[in-house]
Amino acid sequence: MPKLLPYSSINIKWCTIVCYTVLLCSNVIAQKPLQFLNTTTVPQANGLVIYKDKTSIKRSVRGLGKDNIYESRDKHIGYSVRLENTLKEEQSGSIVTQIANQTGVALYKDIHPFKIKKRGVYEKDFLFESSQLQPGYYVSNISVITERYADTVVYNFGYEPEKIYIKNNPPADLVNYWDQARRELAASPANFSITPRPDLGNKFSDAYEVQFSSTEKAVIFGWLTIPKNNRKNPILYNISDYMSELKPEYRRDVAVLSINTRGTGPSTTNFNYGYYDLGLLNIKDKNKFVFKGIYLDALRGIELINTFASKLGIDNSKVVVGGCGLGASISVIVSSFYPNLKGIILDSPAFIDMRTMINFNEGVANTTFPSLMFKNYYSTKKNTKDALLNTLDYFDPVHFAPYVSCPIIVGWGSKNISSPAIGVYNFFNQLRVSKKDKYVCKNCEANMDKGFYGFKEAWLREKFGQP
Repeated sequence: MPKLLPYSSINIKWCTIVCYTVLLCSNVIAQKPLQFLNTTTVPQANGLVIYKDKTSIKRSVRGLGKDNIYESRDKHIGYSVRLENTLKEEQSGSIVTQIANQTGVALYKDIHPFKIKKRGVYEKDFLFESSQLQPGYYVSNISVITERYADTVVYNFGYEPEKIYIKNNPPADLVNYWDQARRELAASPANFSITPRPDLGNKFSDAYEVQFSSTEKAVIFGWLTIPKNNRKNPILYNISDYMSELKPEYRRDVAVLSINTRGTGPSTTNFNYGYYDLGLLNIKDKNKFVFKGIYLDALRGIELINTFASKLGIDNSKVVVGGCGLGASISVIVSSFYPNLKGIILDSPAFIDMRTMINFNEGVANTTFPSLMFKNYYSTKKNTKDALLNTLDYFDPVHFAPYVSCPIIVGWGSKNISSPAIGVYNFFNQLRVSKKDKYVCKNCEANMDKGFYGFKEAWLREKFGQP
């Protein structure tokens, strides 16, 4: 590997426009954007037609810090781009790099020409000084363009994430809103039904099909498995991800309730919508927005546990709630209303710190779901971004962080674009509970690695008091 280039070789300068503020330790710090370089045009391979041959160049991006996270004391902050020419002819082109902050504001843009000899290798380091960065996550869109090749890779890196604290402004009527929502749930008949399913049981567990009613005539389906051990078992309550159906889960010493909220799997009565439609249903009205009903569906699941605990041999004093994606975020809201839970498990939480999530994706070359769904919505003239965010504020787990009082474990990936790490860090750092654990996977995107699930199982057994 070539010697690292000095910072001055990148020719990054400050300008005086304030681009965003971050609340850090009660002090407001303004970050100034870096000066753009050659931003008027993006090169198109010397004016030639670009053939998108993904095999003509092998490219990789390697962070220069551990886990793609940097501290002020680090000698080198940045990343290295490596290009390998697979052709028996020289290639020339440009590396176009744009770096944006958590609000989607571009701070730096560089267009760097290069040439690679046949079967050759080209490397370039992009380095930054700690004085240029505020605690947070940054997204770098790195486009490589030649006569034969065109592709973009996204690299995320964090700077002192333990200090991330973004000022959040929850709606003034947030508590009253949810008090009223719970009254609506209480006024809706539950119609609980638990049906034995011997065809789905095994030698270790009995299986049941669960059904109940929620608000707006939603009919919710799920599964309950109970170990055949003649003991009063603790229970793990799983909540479905966004339109991702849960199946029965079997454990030898833990009962498991798995609920599919409205619009997911079989729970589509009155809520049979497409993937990009469900999340926007009635979003103009906070009182009718679909997330309100989804969250209330999950609260009703706790009612089911408490109602049938004694009949089914369940210890409702030992309940852990968890989920993946949206299910993880819903778990936060559930714990806010049921403080005596043994714990909550957040696996790659999504729809969390949604203002930061949406703004962060403004700076990403290829916006992903769910930000893409929301962006498509407010890109039309009749809809506004502010109105959308004002509705989402009532359902954002980051506003419920101060109300979490039970133990919590949160696992997320540093490379996750759909739910950027900065938003999850912001949520985690605002938790006031003393028993909080995190697992950050440096190479994970939407899914966690085996290490997290091993950590989760050990944590779960500890919370249930099991050896």
